Amino acid sequence: MLLLLLLALRQGRRPAPGWMALLLVIEVIALNSVMAANGAASNPFSAVLLVPVVLAFMLLPWWVAVSILAISVSAQLIQLLLLQLSQHGQMLHHYYGMVFGFVLTSLVIAAVITYFRQQIQQRENAIRTLRERQLRNEQLLAIGTAAAQLTHDVATPVQSIHLLLEEALEQPQTSPQLAEISEQFKRIEQQLAQWRTVADDVREQRTVVMDVRKMWRSLQHLLLVARPEALIHWHWLSGEQTALVKADGTLLPALTNMIINACEAAEQTNQPKVTIRSQLHQGEWQLQITNMAQPLSPQALKNLGLSFVESGNGHGIGAALSNATIEKFGGTVHWQQHALEVLTVISIPVVANV
Repeated sequence: MLLLLLLALRQGRRPAPGWMALLLVIEVIALNSVMAANGAASNPFSAVLLVPVVLAFMLLPWWVAVSILAISVSAQLIQLLLLQLSQHGQMLHHYYGMVFGFVLTSLVIAAVITYFRQQIQQRENAIRTLRERQLRNEQLLAIGTAAAQLTHDVATPVQSIHLLLEEALEQPQTSPQLAEISEQFKRIEQQLAQWRTVADDVREQRTVVMDVRKMWRSLQHLLLVARPEALIHWHWLSGEQTALVKADGTLLPALTNMIINACEAAEQTNQPKVTIRSQLHQGEWQLQITNMAQPLSPQALKNLGLSFVESGNGHGIGAALSNATIEKFGGTVHWQQHALEVLTVISIPVVANV
């Protein structure tokens, strides 16, 4: 009751757990002293002793609440010992029953409150995770909108430059470099066209069934083009077995970006080698990317891929985009770090084995 009065005076603002525990201990001792002087276990108002136990398990850490429960039970047993010295016969069995009932009721109340506190904590954690994911999705949506606008703005000048290059190539005397520049602009136009196709697939939620083996070979080809200087070792761990996954055109760029991030992190160390292993395990296609990297704090490693993590090389936008893309297809991404070695495990559910 002292704690309830203090909470009421502070308008619901909780004091420090230490102060709350001290008030509850004082209350348990005071109430048991009053009860001991007024009939002990035979006092019909002894049920009020349950109030500190309830408050302890509602407001305090579990180990503090268990300590207060132990103090309360010990005080009841002391009262029962005093009754044994002054009471005999049938009433003593009645007192035994009342103390036993108090202990049993206290344990049941403690178990019930602990269970509901755990349920509430799990729901709060789920809500917190949902809010963080919603914030990340809003940020990614803003980035996607900006990227779409940038693509639209870039497409027109790229086409204009390409037309100018074609006119220049039709001249009798042209520089050999113009032909190379024209080829590069054709590649840019192809990339823009491919991006529009992927954007249409995402907007219309079109998915296709992809062969894991073909995606594995596509990853090797893309990395050879994007990072020809990278030291990448490829290992397929499941023999000739393969499977099918259901996704759209954004999955392959997401996986490629994960590997490129590992290559860039490894380049910052004296061991630039990156090892990529692929296997089919328990209905999932797993990619294991191992590389050396500068150590991250546990909090940064925990937030990697879930939110933007600022570092000397960027803000973790690529990891967040790739992680969100893989999650869209029911996959997961986990990062582990041991000393300077980072292990990225990407798991994507398969729809059928081949």
